[in-house]
Amino acid sequence: MRSIGLNAVPHSVQKELQKLGEDIRKARIRRKLTMKELAERTFISENTLSSVQKGKASVAIGIYARVLALLGITGRIGMLADFSVDPISQDLEAEALPKRVIK
Repeated sequence: MRSIGLNAVPHSVQKELQKLGEDIRKARIRRKLTMKELAERTFISENTLSSVQKGKASVAIGIYARVLALLGITGRIGMLADFSVDPISQDLEAEALPKRVIK
């Protein structure tokens, strides 16, 4: 099967991943960690860490999560698809509510 690569990732999501990667890079630098140190501590290669810092969509979400956890940036990963920040789910649920209550 042929890979469709980045074409499958919307441009807006690519931009968000790039910002995430840049934020991870800045967090690493603020913690005075070299790329080699962070890569070793997260059990990934420096090339993979470089891809993370560039926000590449080809990197598994688990690797992003591992890097964020090592940097101490946790607690928000579980919110990515949370109902409270998903306006489409909220709209769909509101549409499914009955128009009136009959007793």
